[in-house]
Amino acid sequence: MNQYVGIELDGGQIYLMAETPDGLLDHSVTINRDCTLTEIQQEIESFISKLPYTPCGIGMGMPGLVVGHDKVELSHVLPALNGVTADKFATSAGIPVVFINDVKAATMAEAAHYTDNETIAVVMLDAFIASGIVANGELLLGSKGWSGELGYMIIAVNGEPVLLDLIASGYAITNKAGKDEATVRELLEAGDEEIIELVRQAGTYLGYALVNLIHLYNPSILVIGGSTPTYKGYMDAVHAALNTHALPELLKCCTITTPKTPQRLIAHGAREWIIKLSQP
Repeated sequence: MNQYVGIELDGGQIYLMAETPDGLLDHSVTINRDCTLTEIQQEIESFISKLPYTPCGIGMGMPGLVVGHDKVELSHVLPALNGVTADKFATSAGIPVVFINDVKAATMAEAAHYTDNETIAVVMLDAFIASGIVANGELLLGSKGWSGELGYMIIAVNGEPVLLDLIASGYAITNKAGKDEATVRELLEAGDEEIIELVRQAGTYLGYALVNLIHLYNPSILVIGGSTPTYKGYMDAVHAALNTHALPELLKCCTITTPKTPQRLIAHGAREWIIKLSQP
C-alpha cells in the first residue's frame, strides 16, 4: 500500500489524499486567498490524524515559485505561502514534507503513465498558462526550480510584446469578451461570430507557443489540460497553428493528448514527487 500523502493547494481549496486498507481517504476544504498559514497547517494535522498509519512522507503541490523542493519564494494566489519553508508543515510525528509547483506536480502525475525513455511535456491552461517537462524520468526544474512559466512567453502582437497569458489563457478570453466563462460558452454554442473569433485567436496564439515548445524540447508526448482547451473551437485553432508552423518531422513524432489522470492531477503528482525524492 502506498503510504505517502498528496496535497493540492490553490486559491479556493485544500485537497488531501492518501491510501488506506479500506481504499482512498480524501478530504477537501474551502479556503480563500486570505487564508492563514495556521489554517493550512491545522487541516494537514487533522487529516494525518485520521490515517491508520504514520505516512512515509507528504508531497504538497501549490501555486507559485517553489525553490528546490522546500521553499516557496512567491505565491500570488496564496500569499500566506510567501517565503514559507517545508519545515513549517512538519507534523508532530516528524513526517518529511516536500513542495512542488502545481504545474510541475501535474507533469509528474502524467509522466507516471509513460516510460522513462519518453519526453513528456505538460501544458495546463485555466485562468493562466504554465508547463512542465519530464525527460528520461527526470523533471526539468531549472537553476532555481522555476522553469515552465509558459504564460510569460512573449508574443508580438501588432509589433508590441505581449505576455502569452494575456492573449491565450482563460483569463484572456473572458477579459476580452467582458463576460464570465459560462456566458462565453453559451455564446460559442449559439454561434456568436465575435466570440468565436476571440476564441480562435486565443487558440492560435497558444498554438504558436506550442510550436516553440515542440521545437525546443522535441517531446514524444504533449499533454494539454485545464478548462481553457475545452472552449469550442479553441483546440481546432491550436492544431491549425501547429500544422502550419511546426517542423513536420518534430510534430509527427509528438503525440498530442489530454491528461490520463482526469482529476486531482496536482495531489497525485505531489505524491509522486515525494516518492521520487524518497528513493535512494
